[in-house]
Parts: sequence; C-alpha cells; structure tokens
Amino acid sequence: MNYIYKTVLSKLGPYNKFNILAFIPLGFCAGLPLPLIGATMSARLMDSGLSLTSIGLFALAGTPYALKFLWAPLIDTIKLPYLNSLLGKRRSWLLLTQIILFLIFFIISNINPLQDLYLLALSVCFAAFISATQDIALDAYRIELHSERELAAGIATYVLGYRIALIVAGAGALYLAEFLSWNLAFIIMAFCFLIGPIVLVFLPGNQETVNKEKTTFIRWVKKAVFNPFLDFTKRQSWAWILLFIAIYKLGDALAGNMTTPFLLDIGFSKIQIANIVKVIGLAATLIGLFAGGLLVSKYNIITVLFVGGFLQMFSNLFFAFQGIVGVNTNILMLTISIENLSGGIGTAAFLAYLSKLVDPRYIATQFALLTSFMALSRTQLSAPAGWMVEGINWEGIIIFISQFIPMNLETVFDNNIKWILFFIMTTIIAIPGLLIINKGTRSLVQKH
Repeated sequence: MNYIYKTVLSKLGPYNKFNILAFIPLGFCAGLPLPLIGATMSARLMDSGLSLTSIGLFALAGTPYALKFLWAPLIDTIKLPYLNSLLGKRRSWLLLTQIILFLIFFIISNINPLQDLYLLALSVCFAAFISATQDIALDAYRIELHSERELAAGIATYVLGYRIALIVAGAGALYLAEFLSWNLAFIIMAFCFLIGPIVLVFLPGNQETVNKEKTTFIRWVKKAVFNPFLDFTKRQSWAWILLFIAIYKLGDALAGNMTTPFLLDIGFSKIQIANIVKVIGLAATLIGLFAGGLLVSKYNIITVLFVGGFLQMFSNLFFAFQGIVGVNTNILMLTISIENLSGGIGTAAFLAYLSKLVDPRYIATQFALLTSFMALSRTQLSAPAGWMVEGINWEGIIIFISQFIPMNLETVFDNNIKWILFFIMTTIIAIPGLLIINKGTRSLVQKH
C-alpha cells in the first residue's frame, strides 16, 4: 500500500509537495474578500433597501486595490517586530493581514447598512486595503518560495483556491443569508480567514538575501520606489499602456457591478443567483481561462486580447436580452455562461499581457502598478454604474427616440427599460478599449 501511495504521488510531479498544495488555502484566503466587498455586499445592501446609486458607489470601497503599488515597496522591505523572527518577513505579513481580515469582517457582520452606512463603507474600504496588502505579501512569498519549475504549479493551486473562495463567499454567503441571516453569513465568512494562519505555521520561511551594504533612506527610496516607475516610463507609449489597462475591462466591470442588483430587481431569488451566477458562472470562467491560455500559447497575444475584449463586450448584450425576457432560468444560464466564458478568455489574455510588460528587475513593484491600474475599472470607473441605472432619464431618451422610430412606449416601459439600456450602454463603453489595443501593445511588440 505504501508503495502504491508513493507511486501515485510521484506521478503528480510538483503537485505532491505541501509547499505547492498549501497555496490552495492561501489562495482561498486571498479570494474571500473580493465577493464580500463586491457582489455579496451588493446583495446585502439591496436587501437592506439602499438605492442603486448608493450600491454602485460602494465600488469605490475597493479603491485600495487600485493603489496598492503605493505601499508595495514598504511591504517588500519592512520587517514586523517579533513576528519576523518567528515566521519571516512574508509569513509575518500574511499572518497579520489574515487576522485583521477576520476581525474586520466580524465587525462588518454586525453593522446595519441603514443605520451606519458610513461606518460600513469605511470598514469595507479598510478591508480592501488589508486584502490588497495580503495580495502583495502573498505574491512575493509565492515567487520566493517556489523554484522556477514549481512556479507554474504554485500559480495553478493559488488560482484554484481563489476560485473556490469566489464560490464560498459568493454562492455560499447567499445561501447562508437566505436560510440564516446576513449577520451569520458574514460571521461564518470571517472565520474562514483563520484557515490561512493554520497553514502558514507549517510552511517554511522565505529565503532572504542579506545585504551588507549600508542603505540610507534616500538610497532605499530611489532603489525601491523611484527606479521601477522610472524604468516603466522610459518605454514608448507607456501612457497608452496604462490607459489601455484601465479601460480594457471597463464595460465588463460596469455590467458586473450591477449584475446581482439587476437580477434581484427583475425577480430572481438569492438561491437562483447562487446556483446559476456563482456556480455555473465559476465553471464557465474556469473553462474560459483554460481556453484563453490555449489561445495565448498558439496565437499572437494581441489577437487574443482583441478576441477576448470583443467577446466581453458582446456578452453584455445578453444581459440586455435577459432584461427583455425577465425571470427565465434557462436564459440566465446561457447569459451567465457566455459572460463568464468570454470574461475568462479576456482575463487569461490580459494577465499574460501584463506578465510580458514587467521588467524582471522590478517584478513586485511594477506588477503592483499594472494590477492597480487594472483594478481601476472595477473600482472608481465602475462606481457610477448604479447612478447610470436610476439617475439617467432613460424614459426621456426613449420618448425622444420614438419620435423617429415608431414603438409601443407602454410595452417598452414594462420591460425593465432602464436595465436594458444600461447594458447596451456598457457594450458601447467597451469599444474604446478595443480601439486602442494597438497603441497599448506597441511597447510589447518592440520589447519582444
């Protein structure tokens, strides 16, 4: 039996190592906050009776994800007192962030959105800050811990854990809220963060290089902060690159910000959303990521970026169609499958594109910079999504258009017109990202 066990493990390659498999639970801890401050929080706010404008503005609470490059050099160099001697620099930062995330989401579970909306917003923003800090430390720890041959396997297990967390904090939290309460749902989600510290205890400390050269503060700032950014600005079209990164997924982010409120508003239950949007959506995303990886390996990355971006844009029209047909689970399964499949392809191509942009000398800081601009579309730029739904005078626009195109206004207004036109507008907003692909990838072509 022992021989068979060892033989099976030997066939798994790097996946038979604890250092690799441990990134499933660590990736799980990294993925938990995103739904809890995003779609799941939107559902909670919707249940509380908040306006769509307020719900949309909550996307701003994720601002720290777009700014993490500002403190990435600090996380990369500062050693936490006492904890550093016990766990090492990376593990000590991970332990601290995971304990804080447990505490802050436990506090969030007891905040009433209607009574303490500003306190909730501040708490969610702080949770996003700590979550972004955890991402910085975890990315650095993974790179340092795994050998070059193990790196791909480590990323695969990390993504697997991350995606599992999206189900647990998405569909799982909706189930708990439906059968228990939002308070208990967030308490249970808070305790999930304690999985990380348990795993960290059994992982080795990171190997740190000892620099005997005396470093002044000014020299440290120049090397750790300014040099990575100066290097990036030296490449041609760097401003176009950042703009492209910021808006490539804008249409997708605007639609995603309002997906859960939209489905609740037109009549779907939380259980239906959990079953279809979260579970089927996750499966479609994984298939899309796999397909995107194959496409990137076989074709020019710029071509795959365009195909992925076009599919993301086109998928928004299916939500408009969902608004026309209303509560129809078969159409919703089709809509969610197409949306997540296209999003997975776009994400795979986009992450490959970002990886090719990074200078090996400044991986941590430059990657934090690029992913921060990537986060802009789902935070600041997607914040007006709720206002777009209920703030724009859609009926006035339809009445104006009806002067030129005959239509039955009574029928139109009965079919969730504000949602239909919103998703059509997000489709149009996605077009500029496709138009500047050549400018945003010009430096990449010259580099390689």
